Amino acid sequence: MKKNPTTILIYPQLEFAGAQIPTPPYSILFIADYLLKQNIDVKVFDLRFDSYKQVKEALSNNDIEYIGVSAMTGPQINYALQITKYLKKNFKYIKIVWGGIHATILPEQTLQNKLIDFVIRGEGEKPYYELINGKNIKQIKGLSYKNKNKIHHNPKSDLLNKSEINEQKIPWKLINSKNYIRNGNFIIITSRGCPYRCSFCYNSIFNNRWRGWTAEKCMEELDKAVDYGAKKLTFYDDNFFANSQRIKDLFKYFKEKELIWKAELRVDQLNYSLAIKAKNHGCEQLFFGAESGSQKVLDILNKEVTVSDIINSARIVNDVGIQADYSWMIGIPGENCNDVRKTLSLIKKIREINSNSEFSIKILFPYPKTVIYEKALKKGFKPPQILSEWGNIRRERASKYLKHKNLLEMIAITSAIVGKKIFKENNIPPLKILRFFADFRWDKEIFSFGIENFFFKLFKDVIEKVISDKDTSYDPFSHKIV
Repeated sequence: MKKNPTTILIYPQLEFAGAQIPTPPYSILFIADYLLKQNIDVKVFDLRFDSYKQVKEALSNNDIEYIGVSAMTGPQINYALQITKYLKKNFKYIKIVWGGIHATILPEQTLQNKLIDFVIRGEGEKPYYELINGKNIKQIKGLSYKNKNKIHHNPKSDLLNKSEINEQKIPWKLINSKNYIRNGNFIIITSRGCPYRCSFCYNSIFNNRWRGWTAEKCMEELDKAVDYGAKKLTFYDDNFFANSQRIKDLFKYFKEKELIWKAELRVDQLNYSLAIKAKNHGCEQLFFGAESGSQKVLDILNKEVTVSDIINSARIVNDVGIQADYSWMIGIPGENCNDVRKTLSLIKKIREINSNSEFSIKILFPYPKTVIYEKALKKGFKPPQILSEWGNIRRERASKYLKHKNLLEMIAITSAIVGKKIFKENNIPPLKILRFFADFRWDKEIFSFGIENFFFKLFKDVIEKVISDKDTSYDPFSHKIV
């Protein structure tokens, strides 16, 4: 009788993970849940908490052929390469399978790394199961692989349908709930995809239609989290409010369970009726991807919203009493200094309307195959040529092709200090000094080269180590380190 295979799924470390409420590694957890339902023995390792030694022990005690690694564009790629190198060095027979958005977008370049044997493009549940279960690799949709020094890409796989999405659950038995539920905070994802086509977003690449849990399924999964101590929910869905009936049912659930929550909403979808209902049913904060104060740039980004929509959202949340968090971008192909000034001006206007709002400004890094990527190439953008170079991408660093590179970086770093309440609550002397400089720069809009940019680049690793060593995290509802 054929023995069911055993496998391991790994979520690598993240930069500056120490002071954040950790998001459960859903990218591998839902694959693990799918495998468990097929009677596959699977172990999950989250290297924010687990060690290489634990992975090694699991390999030593089991007959494992495949290990899956999920990685996002940016610093996590460096950590993913580190664990991949470790595994290949100590277990030469192991086949390494990379997945996630980055590997999906750039499977060829990812597989050019000699440490990686396979790439799964798109949603990984079915392709990974078929791979470890012994199906002919040429017949597995969504799989890219090497054969005789050549890289082959099978046809793309189908997205999971609504019914299949609704069957998924969080496999709590594979993880330690205390790692992900802190001071009552819990981050959850209840859907996939987004019907909008923002020119910078990976969703626009895959025709990724919205598919989500039903309200009943959400309640079922949230009940488990509540049993583990969850009281304050942050929804990381790309489009949490996509289904109005689902939201209506969930509002009742939030009130019955006395849960407080926050989620993302498009500025043009907010109205007083929705805001009042959300507030009355536990909503403490709404997150808005505003992106720019320039209508020209909003159109370049294909946001399908207006500057007036953004201003209107600030008035509504202020009148209703909901906190707001706005995300902005600079360094966009086609943007000029006047557009950046419009963004800064709009942020200040929003804070005049709603002094309780938070914000952050990130520098756009073009994802390959997006519309904005093609625009960036025409402006002189030179993307990384090998996988490891993508690990150096950070949202506070400007690409070399951008004019006024240092100006953009100083705006991004200054906003990280001025825009978040955590820096007002924290009285650590070095941070108080940085806050003084940042407040001055923000008020006067003086963003020439300064100590903050130099300090951050020079002491980034030291800062990360100090944060990671502390047994603390930021509470996004109280805006304090707890």
